[in-house]
Amino acid sequence: MRLIIFLLSLLIVPGRNLFSQSEENGKGEGFGGFSFVNTALAGVWAIEAGGVGGGLINERVYIGGGGFGISQRKGKYEYDMGYGGLVLGYYWEKGEKTALDFYLLGGLGGIEEDGGGIEKNGDSFWVIRPAAEIGFYLTDWMRLGVGGGYRCILGEDISTLNKGDLSAPFGCITFRFGSWGK
Repeated sequence: MRLIIFLLSLLIVPGRNLFSQSEENGKGEGFGGFSFVNTALAGVWAIEAGGVGGGLINERVYIGGGGFGISQRKGKYEYDMGYGGLVLGYYWEKGEKTALDFYLLGGLGGIEEDGGGIEKNGDSFWVIRPAAEIGFYLTDWMRLGVGGGYRCILGEDISTLNKGDLSAPFGCITFRFGSWGK
């Protein structure tokens, strides 16, 4: 988990300064924000929370990082899961007030299970999370995104879960703050 936090800090903090300089005024362009996700974990509806941030390259492509976490109870078991990694995205402005945003988060995560007479059990995994959002400009510096995607978890091994219990489609509402080259 410390490795994930370290890698995210290397990507997000310098990303705005290294990759997104505007030639006109030297101003960096990038964003960061938080997201609420409607999804499932172990076949039960759940809310996932997290965020994504990055620096723009050529006002359309961005690179950054993101991370998400979720807790869920199913029967006598409780699951705590978190993941994060590198984010690559493409931002396409559709007009003065809307934009389309396509991105892929890829990285590492972990899950712990507890309860049901078992000792605390945990495992790590790989995650691939493609998503698409429609962004609505609320101000010059704030955007509301509505979209969805799929959380694909690979390599997990938790005794009380079947393969695929962690992977699920999702819908999301995202609040982003920053500069998008407008």
